Amino acid sequence: MSKRDLTFSLGCKDGFPIFIGYFPTAMAFGLVVKNLGLRLWEAILFSVTNFAGSGQFLAASLIGSGALLAELFISVLLINLRYTFMGAEVARRLEDGITGMKRALIAHGTTDEVFSISLMNPGRLPASYMAGLELTSYAGWVSGTALGFLVGLVLPPALQLAVGVTIYAMFSSLLAQEFRKKGLKVLLIAAISAGTHSVLTLLLGVKIGWSFVIAMLLASFIGSLIIREES
Repeated sequence: MSKRDLTFSLGCKDGFPIFIGYFPTAMAFGLVVKNLGLRLWEAILFSVTNFAGSGQFLAASLIGSGALLAELFISVLLINLRYTFMGAEVARRLEDGITGMKRALIAHGTTDEVFSISLMNPGRLPASYMAGLELTSYAGWVSGTALGFLVGLVLPPALQLAVGVTIYAMFSSLLAQEFRKKGLKVLLIAAISAGTHSVLTLLLGVKIGWSFVIAMLLASFIGSLIIREES
């Protein structure tokens, strides 16, 4: 990408496609947490403080299954661990002089899509550009959550229950993205993880939260052995 004047307005413009992508997914999340019994302000606070689609859907699934707080914490921590590395790379690319609270806010607003768009720009990243990019994306996620919850108040119960399939759709889409990049090895790892989770919960009686943690750690370990990043 050629060098551009990275202003706040350009950040908003670059963030608008992310807004469009986040909004319907966030609506589905709002419906899911509404069915879990959360109130509107709790659903909004969930998205305001987290801003992590896959992590939030996972948390909602574990809450619905009655997982313990420790199980919930470890599972969400593991699935969101990638943001540590994304945040470090974005921080390295920020303009000099951006410190303290501004860096913390930029880190909070860094998602997979924000990370990809921001690093398409050559050179250093101004705080104003990152603010426009992240606020626009953030607005799509939070407003979508709120609207999804409100829509859930008028939808028939049967249709609301059907929205639960969005959790599986989101993780299937993540799997499909990795499959396109790395091929059948990804499906093998996913199958091992799913099989481990099923054996632990159905045959050994392990609680769903802990079985998820064990399956995730096992899949991560196996993935590190059989998948090598291309140079």
